[in-house]
Amino acid sequence: MNIYLELPDVDKHFPFRSLVCGGDDLTYPHWHKEIEIIYVTKGRLNLGINDTPIRMEQGEIQFINGGDVHYFLASPESERFVIQFDLGLFQEVTAPGGNEYSLRDLFTEMEQSSSSWPEAVATKVIGLLESIYEEDTQRREGYAYLIKARLFELLTVIMREVPKNRSNRGPKFSEDTQIQSRETLERLERIFIYVEQHYQEPITLNEVAGHMGFSPYYFTKLFKKNTGMTFVAFLNEYRLNKAKWILLNQNLPMSAVAEAAGFGSVKTFHHFFKEATGISPLKYHKTIFRNNRARLQEESPSADL
Repeated sequence: MNIYLELPDVDKHFPFRSLVCGGDDLTYPHWHKEIEIIYVTKGRLNLGINDTPIRMEQGEIQFINGGDVHYFLASPESERFVIQFDLGLFQEVTAPGGNEYSLRDLFTEMEQSSSSWPEAVATKVIGLLESIYEEDTQRREGYAYLIKARLFELLTVIMREVPKNRSNRGPKFSEDTQIQSRETLERLERIFIYVEQHYQEPITLNEVAGHMGFSPYYFTKLFKKNTGMTFVAFLNEYRLNKAKWILLNQNLPMSAVAEAAGFGSVKTFHHFFKEATGISPLKYHKTIFRNNRARLQEESPSADL
């Protein structure tokens, strides 16, 4: 497997895009040259950057540098606002400093998680991100100019107020370490793909370790170190996420939902679901359907529901 290069769909004259992502699906390890900003607007988000697993809470911000390999684990009930932009967007201000690399160094040397920032700085950055989201969503006349202005303002806040992380100076990895890091991420990708293809079957840790050619002990350490959770916890969370999707979109008996999501029995499914959400899968299903029906009636009172 190869860690894939993502090519964000941005206009070459305005190399920027924003999007809102739910946490229902996992995203394979990938990289791109654009800077990426993650702002968690709901729930908790599990991701990895290079070899480091990260758990973000609602209201937190994470910067991802161009070239950094990153992935997202399925994080049910979460939502994130994402901004991606090329440093060429700031080309007007790179000339006084000599070249673009000074800006790339700036993003490399900053504390990339808002958990390490003063609260006032995080609040200021959140305000800028929310303004960018509003402008890009409504797209009123002149919106691109205002987005660019907000990004320049964000750049100034990073220069003046976001703390520096001096440990990030210089090459982050030696050549040997870079190769080892990519090998690790490629292994994770193979594991993710295996789970996607076999989650409806009774997967065991030993089976997946054997598929990867690892001992159970090595596999356990590798997965925990690079995702921040055990393989069994990841598998259960993945299946629960599949079950939620089915409950949201289909009207099936709970036994059929359990089977489709890969749980061995309705009893096991009920146990894990209630432990994770606090309510039974049947109640979750009924509540969602009732709320959806009410929403549809509000949007179209004459609709035949």
